[in-house]
Amino acid sequence: MKARLSTDLGDPRLIKLLKTEAQETDSTIREVLILALESYFAHKLETRALLKASEAMFEDWNNPLDAEYDQI
Repeated sequence: MKARLSTDLGDPRLIKLLKTEAQETDSTIREVLILALESYFAHKLETRALLKASEAMFEDWNNPLDAEYDQI
């Protein structure tokens, strides 16, 4: 399935950075964008998974008996 994306980045500096990265890595702007998006979403998914795992850990710590200590 092909998907086409068209957007105005709003900052000519970003286009220059994309072109420079593509030239330095001997790749296309498309490849640079794909790699950047994959990296961004992989990081986001990893962060979300870590947050979910940490929430489970804190549920184990959530003990109603601890409220007694809060009153002291």
